[in-house]
Amino acid sequence: MLHTMSSPASTAVDLLIIGAGPAGLALGNWFRDTSIRVLIVDKKPGPTPRGQAEGLKSTTNEIFDSYGIGSQITAESWRLEEIACWGTRKDGGEGIVREQVIPDKVEELGKPRETMLQQSRVEHHMLHNIFPHNNIEIRYNTGPVSVDVDTSCLHETDAYPVSVYLEKVASNASATNGDATNGTNGQNGRRPNGHDAYKERISAKYIVGCDGARSWLRKQLNVSLEGDLTDSVFGVVDMVPKSNFPDIRRVCYLRAASGTILLVPRSNKEVRMYIPVESGTALPDPKDLTFDRILDAARKIIAPYTMNVGSVSWWSAYRVRQRVGNHFCRLNERAFLVGDAVHTHSPKAGQGMNTSIQDAYNLGWKLRLVLEGQVRSATARQDLLRTYESERRPVALDLIAFDKGFLKLFAAPSAQFDTEILQALKFTTGLSIRYPPSCAVQLSTGVQRLGPSLLKADLVPGKRLPDFRVVYQADGVPTWMHKRLCATGQFRMMIFAGDIADPGRLKRLHDVGKYLGESKSLKHVTMPESGQQPLVEVLIVHCAGRDQLDFLALPEVYRPWSEESGYDYWRVFADVESVHDGHGRAYERLEIDRQIGCTVVVRPDGYVGAVLDVEDVEGVRAYLEQINV
Repeated sequence: MLHTMSSPASTAVDLLIIGAGPAGLALGNWFRDTSIRVLIVDKKPGPTPRGQAEGLKSTTNEIFDSYGIGSQITAESWRLEEIACWGTRKDGGEGIVREQVIPDKVEELGKPRETMLQQSRVEHHMLHNIFPHNNIEIRYNTGPVSVDVDTSCLHETDAYPVSVYLEKVASNASATNGDATNGTNGQNGRRPNGHDAYKERISAKYIVGCDGARSWLRKQLNVSLEGDLTDSVFGVVDMVPKSNFPDIRRVCYLRAASGTILLVPRSNKEVRMYIPVESGTALPDPKDLTFDRILDAARKIIAPYTMNVGSVSWWSAYRVRQRVGNHFCRLNERAFLVGDAVHTHSPKAGQGMNTSIQDAYNLGWKLRLVLEGQVRSATARQDLLRTYESERRPVALDLIAFDKGFLKLFAAPSAQFDTEILQALKFTTGLSIRYPPSCAVQLSTGVQRLGPSLLKADLVPGKRLPDFRVVYQADGVPTWMHKRLCATGQFRMMIFAGDIADPGRLKRLHDVGKYLGESKSLKHVTMPESGQQPLVEVLIVHCAGRDQLDFLALPEVYRPWSEESGYDYWRVFADVESVHDGHGRAYERLEIDRQIGCTVVVRPDGYVGAVLDVEDVEGVRAYLEQINV
């Protein structure tokens, strides 16, 4: 069943999203539990049925946690634990031989780096998360045919400058597996004939293109992709193998003279294989490749081991395009491009779906803040929305550079292989991402630039808050912090109060709480009138024994009262031993001095906006003023 509004779609929406793939659905999930009107359209006849993207990095799984669907996705996913590397024989003999097995692990994360779940199931869970919310409508078999923008009102808050005509698209029921995937992203629709055709005009405040590598909106906005078309054609296959290859249930890189296969285990006894078919200047059209030809290429590389097929659930062929758009937003930040619509690269590093979802997650909270009227001026709204491009375009450029060099790790033996592959694993997890200073990323007074911090899980403005495990003060139940940071559009003032067994540090915590409850500039955002969600949620993480803190003696901002549900027991945490899960050692992992502590302003997307002294409440106020919320 597909969700639609109970009444016909309004001709005016706050946000029009073109594309209902992972990026479009991830963006749509930001607007649950709001009054913001969102319309998502897609030419496809329905959700992706099979195949397409697969790997989920830890950051993406944290995003699903924030949407409330992390546990469902984790339950279906297949964890990856080991990586086996195979190469040509050193004795001059034919065939490949195992060189080493390494853990698929990044120590700084403290949890699994990657899981496998096919795109169709990811879409399923994001769709069902949207269904109960009548402010969000999803229409399949529907595509845009024209767009007009009234440039005279782009700076007007309540204007609807974007006008788009939508047209019904009939599904092509006869499309085959290969037809649906060889370069079309499954958008195998056709325009209806005669009386089936219709057009509808939609007016929108903002429009976002999540419509894939052949993006319609990108062309309308005159955004060009810059980069190269690679000189290789690959096949990708999801199948149940019948093989005597010993590492068939490990992640494997199989390196031979004719190319490198990436093999990844999946659930339901399946494996996914990325297989090089041909390289050079005279390459075949991927649409002309057959499954048998792809399988023959795999058998040559995996020899002397055999590879036969039990069953095939999906396969495709492609030629990689490594390109990045010259703009991510246009028209005074009224139009945006997300995911494959604005950057394309090899799927071998498992970054496509992850980067698309993370693009959408970056943009979503900013649009939500603006559309809810939380940003007070037109200039500030534009400044905040402009950070989408300044933050995400460098990520895409870095990804393309990484993508080009990634397979060189497996082209020849290397004495530094362990170090190089670990750096690659860290990069794909997102540890190297650090957004530049802006209204949403603020450095401490007197600090002009940040020192090197790549590939570390540390507390630095512009980097993602490292996930860490603590226990709730009230009941000792352990939790990972990013599971607690729900995608509600709130900022978090996270006070690492240190060892509050010391009376001076405990008094400091009480003084900060008292100030927040009395300050004219901050009380309305941390303690709004009853029933309203605070713009800034204040959280405490201390490292003393739980018996050192009297929960009910804390200032109200740390444990607000609701007539409906009583005290909020879920804002105060302790970095101590849990009954069953051990000690998270959050202060140690984050390199926070237990005697000094700090305050971290966390953006709604989980990235660090500012790092301040515990008592620097004015620094929090200055941060919010800079964004103008």
